[in-house]
Amino acid sequence: MIFFLVAAAALTHYLTSAGEREQVPARNSLADFPAQLGAWRQIDAQSLGAGQVRELKADDYLSRTYANQRGDSVYLFVAYYASQRHRQTFHSPQNCIPGSGWSMSNHRLHSFGEKQTGEERQINEYLIEKDGAQMLAFYWYQGRGRIVASDYWGRIYTIKDAMILGRTDGALVRIIVPIGRGDDAETQARTTGLEFSRDLIAVLSNYVPG
Repeated sequence: MIFFLVAAAALTHYLTSAGEREQVPARNSLADFPAQLGAWRQIDAQSLGAGQVRELKADDYLSRTYANQRGDSVYLFVAYYASQRHRQTFHSPQNCIPGSGWSMSNHRLHSFGEKQTGEERQINEYLIEKDGAQMLAFYWYQGRGRIVASDYWGRIYTIKDAMILGRTDGALVRIIVPIGRGDDAETQARTTGLEFSRDLIAVLSNYVPG
């Protein structure tokens, strides 16, 4: 805990004093993200209100609904930040989801293999519930070649990359999958979320630079 507090203070100081030296790589706008993603087709797009945009403080964002031919649907949200400084950083789902009245439980981690450096690529899964409705929420932090589930390690890697690479750019990626009815409904929702996550990760690096 002490190390985390010291590291967080160091990050705040470094980004405030040295942020102008950041090297932000070229990227495609999320507005150009494909409407067809593997077996998934965009069926809707959402826009945030002016107040939500001010609160989010992202440089780019994407909010869409995709569906496949089986009738499975997922809600995709991506918030991209070119620089995480001056309080312009990710809003953790650990705060946002409960803040919207949903409870979070049954945490799982899913691995998507390792980088050549041996760093594991993991994403979170939570069961979220509100007023009798149940969904699965998947989220992770992506950028600078990393896919990180942990809020803690996301901050640590930001410090490391800021000092070594001169970069703090990255994105929060969140996928919500409704849970239907039936004994295997949650398992099916999990399969849907992981299938979509794999297809998404395969192309997202064009919009969230590695």
